[in-house]
Amino acid sequence: MNLLLLIRNFKIRYKLLFIFSFTFILIMGLSTLTIYFIVKQNVESSIESELQNSTQAILNNVKTSVSASIKNHLRATAEKNYEIITHLYDLGKSGEIPLETAQERAVDIILCQTVGIKGYICLMDSSGRLLKHPKKTLEGLDISDHEFVQEMIAKKNGYIEYQWQN
Repeated sequence: MNLLLLIRNFKIRYKLLFIFSFTFILIMGLSTLTIYFIVKQNVESSIESELQNSTQAILNNVKTSVSASIKNHLRATAEKNYEIITHLYDLGKSGEIPLETAQERAVDIILCQTVGIKGYICLMDSSGRLLKHPKKTLEGLDISDHEFVQEMIAKKNGYIEYQWQN
């Protein structure tokens, strides 16, 4: 009660100053809180957006690196196999070993290799018929109806990518 009595005794200019000051502080406080929450929300959404962009960029880099690594590994394997087969063919052609033995060794070397965990290498002729396959029951099978086989036949040399269960 003493506070009210003290305020009543103030001159009008002090009363107006008190009311305007209180109103000003109240408006500034509410404005500050509003601005704070708006800025906080914008900063959070901006940070989340940047994190998503960064994550996507990192994911793309990893996918590209993995893809390039797999391609390089498969390309190196194919080139090395080509060198081995050429060497065995030259040995058979020169008479150092029988040609049939050179072919058997080449087939054994190719078929014993794996690609990844479940993948394999097989031998196919230029018409799309499987000559040698890790599963003997598939040898002689014509798989030329598959799109990737048709692409292989058309390309003859080089590297292609295709989706297959193994």
